[in-house]
Amino acid sequence: MTSNEFQPSRTLFWGLMRAQLVTLVLFALLVTTLAGTLAGLVAAWGGTISLIAYAWGGFQLWMHPGNRAPKRMATAAIRAEMGKIAIMLLLFWLTFSKVPEAREMKIAMVLLLGFMLTQIVGWVQVARLDGQTAAEQDSQDD
Repeated sequence: MTSNEFQPSRTLFWGLMRAQLVTLVLFALLVTTLAGTLAGLVAAWGGTISLIAYAWGGFQLWMHPGNRAPKRMATAAIRAEMGKIAIMLLLFWLTFSKVPEAREMKIAMVLLLGFMLTQIVGWVQVARLDGQTAAEQDSQDD
């Protein structure tokens, strides 16, 4: 695989990471301004859970050199999804079991909202970048 063929994968991975990081920082700052420092930290942690899980999944799908071989793509996708789910469940379990404040309704809602917002922005960004990279590849094939 040449470096030009690897470029769309890099674009997807780093675009996803940038979008999620910007989202979690902006949302955490907004929540800190509106609801205080603890809520802002919890919002940032919710977004960070998504960021960590998607960093694992994105690396497995797009960046790991061994997983770009056609015969390994299916198992890499399964490993990426299973890893993302395991990471998310583990981090939520640790958060709710070790941080008693996280069990309060307001804090739990902020945590989950930070997580979901970061997730949704990630989905949108990947869909947008996937469409762009597909169009660029089609124009290069002509």
